[in-house]
Amino acid sequence: MHLQLAPASRVVDRPRYVWLAVALEVLTGIMAVPVGLAFLGDPTGSGVGVPQGWIEATPFGSYVLPGIYLVAVNGIGMLVLAALTARRHWVAPWLTGALGVGLIVWIAVEIVTLPETMFLTWIFLAIGFALGFIALFWLRHTGQLRLS
Repeated sequence: MHLQLAPASRVVDRPRYVWLAVALEVLTGIMAVPVGLAFLGDPTGSGVGVPQGWIEATPFGSYVLPGIYLVAVNGIGMLVLAALTARRHWVAPWLTGALGVGLIVWIAVEIVTLPETMFLTWIFLAIGFALGFIALFWLRHTGQLRLS
């Protein structure tokens, strides 16, 4: 496997399927920021309709750390990534993969630590996998990742 972090040009080719990543990044960012802010404003989770008992039995104890992560990574991070992707910045394919895997890990922790899941849990898990696969195909397309 051969990795080329930065291509010779600082602008990368952006195949049409990458616009799906932009849409998923914007959707994730727009949905994560208000929920994260609600968790920070009310660390019990009752403001968004999540039972307080769910988080108390986890290592987190409250929704403060999940709220920070939601705002910073799944929120602002995804929105910044969407802008970088639209601008065809060379780091966008790598960050698409990193934030996609981060979303998968986020959801996996949620599934393991919370007693129940919601419908959106599975939607965001699918979004994480979609971003990961888009990143893989995009990196191969640009020559930044060659499996040989």
